[in-house]
Amino acid sequence: MNKVFDLKVKIKPVLPLLIHSSVYEGPCRVGNEKTLDPEFERIQAMKNFERFCERVRSGLTEDGELLDPTAIEWSEDWIIPEEEMVKLDKDSMNVDLYLIANASLTQHPSVEIARRYGKPIVKLGQVSSVDISAYLRSRGMEGYALIDLEELNRFVRLFKVRKSLMNTRILIVDAGKLLPIGVVSSIWDLEDVKMRFGIDYKRISASEVFDEMDRVIRDEAEQKRAEEITDRLIKNADKVHMKEAYIRQSVNFYLAVKNLMIKYKCNAFVIPCFELCVKRIPAEKKVTFCLAHSLLKDEGYPSACEGDISALLAMTVLMYLSRKSAFMGNSYMIDKEKNIVAVHHDVPGLKMKGLNDAELPYEIRSFTMGGWGATLRYDFSRDKGEVVTLARFNPTATKLFAAKGELVGCGGFDKVGCSLRAEIKVRDARDFFHKEMDFGHHLAMVYGDYVDDLRYLGELVGFRVVEA
Repeated sequence: MNKVFDLKVKIKPVLPLLIHSSVYEGPCRVGNEKTLDPEFERIQAMKNFERFCERVRSGLTEDGELLDPTAIEWSEDWIIPEEEMVKLDKDSMNVDLYLIANASLTQHPSVEIARRYGKPIVKLGQVSSVDISAYLRSRGMEGYALIDLEELNRFVRLFKVRKSLMNTRILIVDAGKLLPIGVVSSIWDLEDVKMRFGIDYKRISASEVFDEMDRVIRDEAEQKRAEEITDRLIKNADKVHMKEAYIRQSVNFYLAVKNLMIKYKCNAFVIPCFELCVKRIPAEKKVTFCLAHSLLKDEGYPSACEGDISALLAMTVLMYLSRKSAFMGNSYMIDKEKNIVAVHHDVPGLKMKGLNDAELPYEIRSFTMGGWGATLRYDFSRDKGEVVTLARFNPTATKLFAAKGELVGCGGFDKVGCSLRAEIKVRDARDFFHKEMDFGHHLAMVYGDYVDDLRYLGELVGFRVVEA
């Protein structure tokens, strides 16, 4: 399983504690001799801090991890002593965000923490929280004001997606150039994506993949793995419509890809189709890439057809959000009056209801009329009425097309070729199509409604969501 799903958002609770010099009242301070005593202030503040940390710890989502709380003290000269700030140095490299606890005048210390460590500042509650966030945002830093623990948990869940993107490295197979011949709307500036999203990549030649496939075929241990996977796929299938030897050949390709992903420390994959098809290599080796895409996605590794990085990036976001395997394919209108569109490719996942859930029922069918090229087939009509989310990035990865739809049928389940399609009712098929003009023709799809989460995630990562 892709290790990004095990990542935790590391949260550092901080109490910026203002300790007054003596007992006195004034326009910003009211109390009696006991409550205004500096030592009493300190004791009460620490008790409140402990209660705050315990409340957060007990209610925090599993996506977050609370680090050791730290209190830093400052006084009426409005200067935070270096010996206090240095308390935060110890685990600063491990911190994803600082959670500021309630106290008097937390704004200035919060700003100093943001400046010193360059990490997001989060504060629950009102008044000072928005004061802090407004200052930080106006100066190009990150500040977030959240109402309560429920909002914090949602923020942490989405921040984990952002962190997961920064721990993603794509293995890109290309045929001499990055922009695929069949998807010219694919993202073309990977260095820009790396800078803004934190996603790394490794480009390799197609010959390296097929050389590795040849090695897998010659290796006895690899063939034992291939046999086990092939046997499991056949055993668990409702029906199998092709020869075992051809299924195994597609499994050999999957193993070759997995080996190269491990070699280059990658956890996402994309490969072109048209460019390799015309070289006759797939025909020679009796393999298509469909099964590998399905198997990789079911292990949590985003994997896209036709060299399409726009679809891959959208798929990555959707899979990290939903913790589900994704489907992808060409999108086109079936019925503009009934607002029905299709998403059409032979790459369903068996874990589309959840990576930790049971496999969906499936059949195995060849891609080609020659009987080779294993594909999994899932009948989307089983899920009529279920909600799905569709998405795709534009070529500059600055905007994300997002739409919610309802499954209404399935097509091409029992046909050869790239034929499997999910039929989806959307809000307005015409609007859907016209908005695609800025994005392109492949869409990634996951089960569930994640449009609102995508909108929020866009604010965290830095892209604009266009809804259809």
